[in-house]
Amino acid sequence: MVIRLENLCGGYGRKQVLFDINAEIKTEEIISIVGANGCGKSTLLEIASGLMKPISGNVTVDGEDVHSMEGKKRAKLISVLSQQKSPGVLTVRALVYHGRFPYLGYPRRYTDEDRQIVEEAMQIAGVSEFADESLSELSGGQQQKAYIAMLIAQNTKIVYMDEPVTFLDINYQLELMNLIKKMQKSGKTVIMVIHDLNLAMTYSDRIMAMKDGRLISMGTPKEIYEKGVLGELFGIETHYSEKENQYFFKKL
Repeated sequence: MVIRLENLCGGYGRKQVLFDINAEIKTEEIISIVGANGCGKSTLLEIASGLMKPISGNVTVDGEDVHSMEGKKRAKLISVLSQQKSPGVLTVRALVYHGRFPYLGYPRRYTDEDRQIVEEAMQIAGVSEFADESLSELSGGQQQKAYIAMLIAQNTKIVYMDEPVTFLDINYQLELMNLIKKMQKSGKTVIMVIHDLNLAMTYSDRIMAMKDGRLISMGTPKEIYEKGVLGELFGIETHYSEKENQYFFKKL
């Protein structure tokens, strides 16, 4: 499976915020999109996932245009974890069942297979113990794990995530990043916008570095480090410790 972004331009109304984005993403990669606030990362994610139409250019999966796909077909291929979420009064289990909607006919009736998939998704994400609790009563980290359980239940090959670990305590950040690695090992391709550079450099197969609506570099964490790309984006020095297998950053 190959995802291609070809000559992609996008924006809101008359304001263009993305310019001529070209990239190729392969099966079972973890791709992190990094860049300063307002550089177009979330807009790129919305367009690439099919939630928003581009001004021009194409997003294809194995040659098929994402924006021309029938809704259910796209929902069986692509799942999205956005920033804007409203927990409301749903229980965790009810939320995770939402991941099965693309597979239901009318009227919506869950099968034994659906129920099994939902239970397994909650177990994988580590939310089974509070499956019948309201999302609004859970911590931010627990809520995020519940939403990821919903994505797992949706069972798509491609997963887009917009800032999945922002504002979470470090223990939840690491737990969620390890969960993302587990999703990758199960055969999923994960593309995410992320602000934490250390997590991006540690967990990603490749980095997409954006500046002013343009993709200025794309490569492995090592390639991005050796080219000094993060210094250009953020005005920082980056150092890598082989002993600790960790990147360190310092403001210039």
